[in-house]
Amino acid sequence: MSDSASEFSVHDFKKWSPHCREHYFPHRSERAAVIEKKGIAEGGVTEAHPGYEIGRARPGYHLLLYTFKGRGQVFSRHPVRMVEKDQVLLIPAGAPFRYKPHKGPWSFLWFHLTDTARWRHLKDEPVTVRNTSLMSQMEKAMAEFLRESHGISRSSPRAARLYAELIALYIEREFGHSAESEGTDLHIRLDRLWEKVNQSLDQNWDVDRLAGELHVSVAHLHRMVQAATGTSPMRMVTRLRMERAQDLLIILDCKIRNVAEMVGYNNEFAFAVAFKRFCGVTPGEFRKQR
Repeated sequence: MSDSASEFSVHDFKKWSPHCREHYFPHRSERAAVIEKKGIAEGGVTEAHPGYEIGRARPGYHLLLYTFKGRGQVFSRHPVRMVEKDQVLLIPAGAPFRYKPHKGPWSFLWFHLTDTARWRHLKDEPVTVRNTSLMSQMEKAMAEFLRESHGISRSSPRAARLYAELIALYIEREFGHSAESEGTDLHIRLDRLWEKVNQSLDQNWDVDRLAGELHVSVAHLHRMVQAATGTSPMRMVTRLRMERAQDLLIILDCKIRNVAEMVGYNNEFAFAVAFKRFCGVTPGEFRKQR
């Protein structure tokens, strides 16, 4: 079996190591029906050890593989590729491949997408390895889906269906049609930015710093935020500050100036003006109403 791009060939096989562990989607179960409707034929979690290897000569499905620990080697008609932690591998239907761990344990999530209308655009894609911003969300959703799939609680079937829906949504975010993907990537990047801002509202956030977090120009940041939210970057920061201030005014018995400092205002008067503009009442009036 040659690994060169021009001579690559492979047959269908699977080699197993006694240390390997795999956890598959439940088959023929209403709990997996949501995922099947989304064109996800199979999936699971694998902890592969040296000795484990899979090869497919002409798969009838698109393979997605998300690495969350270790690293793997992928052989195809292209040069040998490494799949690192927090990276996702795409192999389109019909492309021969084989993969195995590289020098140690390799843990990954995998999915087989049906070559039907929903995912047919992937057939035109090359074998691809790229970073993913959805690894932690996907890993958590997958773990909970598999746990609820075998749960005996009366609520387990419904919980499993909800997690299945979430997994399908994440895959659609990652590998939807190109126009959708561009819009989705925009929202993911901005969501991560607002999450970071929300975790440190007491810090000095201005447009230069926001643009720096996304590695874009200030003008491009304005276009991104306007397209996604219909407002400006600093108005989004103000909204996050005011929403947090409302919570703090209700749950904390402290002076208003302390709340102002917690959400990034060193001047209590400036905070009160901004709060009234946002909520229609002063911070003191808001607290009394609650």
